[in-house]
Amino acid sequence: MKFRHRQDRDKLPELEITPMLNVMLVVLAFFVAVAANLAEEGASLLVRLPQEAETTEVQSAEAPLENPEEPQFLPVVLHPGGKLSVNDRPVEKAQLLQQLPNYLQQSPQRYVYLRVSGDVPYQSAIEILSSLKEVGGDRVSLLIGAGAMP
Repeated sequence: MKFRHRQDRDKLPELEITPMLNVMLVVLAFFVAVAANLAEEGASLLVRLPQEAETTEVQSAEAPLENPEEPQFLPVVLHPGGKLSVNDRPVEKAQLLQQLPNYLQQSPQRYVYLRVSGDVPYQSAIEILSSLKEVGGDRVSLLIGAGAMP
C-alpha cells in the first residue's frame, strides 16, 4: 500500500483554461457575426405572418355541422390621438365600453377586433386593448396586418 506524502497534498491542481477560452472565443465570434448581420439589415425586423390562403380551418368534432351561425365582427379602429371609431363612426371610449357587453351578449358568435391605424404609440394601443379585454374577454382581439377585416 502506498501512502501519499504530505507534499503531494499541499500542491494545488493545475487547471487547463485553454479549452474554455477556445469555446468562449467561438461564442464571441458567433455573437459578433450575428450583430454585424443585424446591423446591415437595419433596425426593423421583418416577420412573415401566414396569409389567409395558407391557414387551415380546423373544426371540432363536437361542433354541429348543420346551420352554424356565422361569426359577426365589430371593427374598432384606434386612430392617432386616441380617437376611436366603430364601423367608420367616431365613438368615445366610455360609450364603447358601456355598449360592448350588450353587443357580445346577443350572440356567442360575436367578436370585437381592434385595428390600430396610423402612428399610434404602443402604450395607447395596449391600454385600449386591455380595456376592451376587461369587458369582452377572449372575444376581443388585436387585428394585425394590412388586410381587410374578416
